[in-house]
Amino acid sequence: SAAAPTPSGGTPAGRADANDVVGVRLSRDSGGLFRLVLKRAESGEVYIGALLPSDSGDGRALLREGEVVAAIDGLTAGAAGFEGLLAHVKAAEQSILLEVRRRRQPQEEGGAALAHALGRLGLGQEAAAGVASAAVERGIDPAAAAGLAENLHRKGEEMKLGWQNAATQIGGWWRDRTEAAQEKIEAIKQAAGPALRETSEEVGHTLQQMREEVALKAEG
Repeated sequence: SAAAPTPSGGTPAGRADANDVVGVRLSRDSGGLFRLVLKRAESGEVYIGALLPSDSGDGRALLREGEVVAAIDGLTAGAAGFEGLLAHVKAAEQSILLEVRRRRQPQEEGGAALAHALGRLGLGQEAAAGVASAAVERGIDPAAAAGLAENLHRKGEEMKLGWQNAATQIGGWWRDRTEAAQEKIEAIKQAAGPALRETSEEVGHTLQQMREEVALKAEG
């Protein structure tokens, strides 16, 4: 079944695979033309012979010359034939939905793998797709880039695990040191307790003697 076109005229990026049908809406330009050339192959298939420049602002940039036409406004080449499709396009009012059979190229497959790998690194879906698309356009091997991204993800996970282990070890060390310090403080308190009591008793006894002496002198 045909993939639903987006408002901009094409199917969502990254959705197509070897068996998908991609739909793009083409519009007449200021001269009233679709600027689309259809051709018929010896096999009987209808394909895009040319996509001419247009000022319509439609989604033709998503199409490729040579792609096989699956249907136009739901009308298939098998049912209408080449002449029938041509007649339909000529009679169409302002726009047509052109559906083509889209087969991914190896670069596109690699681009999808790269986008997935970048997503695992924490990049948002749209940003990952944009970076992958840019890599394909610039001739960067997306499969190799995806492998690098996967390695970065794996190294990142290893570093995260390492930090977690280190934090656990530091926490255990601090806990042990704190408990040992508390034990020493308690020991000091216990050892100092009797001495403090004795000192307090002596001070109390001395004060009592001083009071008694003061009282005797006052009487004398």
